[in-house]
Amino acid sequence: MPHRIATPSVYIAGTSQHSGKTLVSLGLVSCLIERGLTVGYMKPVGQRTVEVDGAMVDEDVILIRTVYGLDVDPVDSNPITIPSGYTTEFVREKKSREPLIEIIMDSYARVGEDADLVIVEGTGHAGVGSIIGMGNAQVAAILGSGAMIVTGGGLGRPVDEFALNRAMFDQEGCRVIGMVANKFLPDKIDDLGPLLAEWLAARGSRLLGVLPYVPVLSRLTMRQIAGETRAEVIHGERFLDRPISQCIIGAQHPHRLLESLEPGVLAIIPGDRDDLILATVSSEELSPETAGTIGICITGGVMPHDTVMRLIERSQAPVIAIHRGTYDVASEISDVVGKIIPSDTEKTEMGQRLIRENVDVDALLAAL
Repeated sequence: MPHRIATPSVYIAGTSQHSGKTLVSLGLVSCLIERGLTVGYMKPVGQRTVEVDGAMVDEDVILIRTVYGLDVDPVDSNPITIPSGYTTEFVREKKSREPLIEIIMDSYARVGEDADLVIVEGTGHAGVGSIIGMGNAQVAAILGSGAMIVTGGGLGRPVDEFALNRAMFDQEGCRVIGMVANKFLPDKIDDLGPLLAEWLAARGSRLLGVLPYVPVLSRLTMRQIAGETRAEVIHGERFLDRPISQCIIGAQHPHRLLESLEPGVLAIIPGDRDDLILATVSSEELSPETAGTIGICITGGVMPHDTVMRLIERSQAPVIAIHRGTYDVASEISDVVGKIIPSDTEKTEMGQRLIRENVDVDALLAAL
């Protein structure tokens, strides 16, 4: 049964990783502040962590905390993290979840102490964290939160995802307020949106919002690629926020590579191909079409000749090095997902506007 907690909360639950939970959380905090409410934020269980003041906390906590200047201990915003090996130890030693519940409850009390409402962001789908008794549906029930389920766009898939995830929330005794469908193809919204709302209404729920797919929100930057791949920054730290829209592998003659270079390209080049690196740097510097728009990733654990390195150091090309094979590097970069980071004000403002214009915040507040 849910615990009795004074401050109300809405639990932002996704149906999968990268469903848009952080986007919705970011925008809702902005909308609620605009309505004159004092808002708290927490992500009870985090997995992708960074170090802040000697503590490891989820990166999404840093985003929300930075954008809104929330004066809350980051550890209270993310009281539980799951480092490598934690779940194995938890199961092997037959640990109890009760201490984790107390930690979350204590942190929630501090986060919500002066707040009118707390936005609680989940991790993955409803069942993620169940191995330690801290699945999203379980945590939402502990906090007595109303759950908002964020799905993908369309009709059949969002319905399937919603039904599956709602079942877990129902099982834990947590009330589902409604759905937000994310990454909807804009030309499908008018046709499929009403059908989705009708299906939900017939089952006692409601469609709280439909978010159109906005390409800029999926855009990667050199900084994100470097961070996700643990790359070494060789040159151009100040250029790392340069957007990247496509990657090409340098394995051809230089003139062929030059024909492929255009704004937003990341050229992935083996470190022993001085000719290709020189061609890319030259294009980045001299071509009006590509000047100041190209990034370079050096692979294979080999650095270019000193003469080439000196040219790189005089360029405006952000250059990173990943000491693995070119194929492995290209595959790893292709798996990187564009996320909103504190330094990307364009994505932050776009996310806030997207929620403001497409989510029925008043209906959400009424339901709570």
